[in-house]
Amino acid sequence: MKIIILSLLFVVSSMTSAFAIDQHSLEELKKQGFQVRMGELTGAGSKLSLARLAGFIHPSGIVMKGDCKQIAVAASSDRVDPKISDVTKVVVDKSVISAQEFEGFFTFQ
Repeated sequence: MKIIILSLLFVVSSMTSAFAIDQHSLEELKKQGFQVRMGELTGAGSKLSLARLAGFIHPSGIVMKGDCKQIAVAASSDRVDPKISDVTKVVVDKSVISAQEFEGFFTFQ
């Protein structure tokens, strides 16, 4: 797990100064064994458990699940096994990010 985190830190640090997500960054995630899904969380995320989530892809960078202080899910979601599409907002540090702001997500394979 430490190797994965260190690898992702390397990927994040090698991004451009604007931390924009580009194709090269996505390819690096794939090389590290993650399954990358672009688009709204409601698509493929409606089939995948939140437990498989490794992180979110935001226009300004990658948000690792471990860095999230809180991941809020819809009240109507299955409390036993919420899906990625149930996410409504994420709290990272002191920032609240709406699920609609994410461009995609990546999971452990």
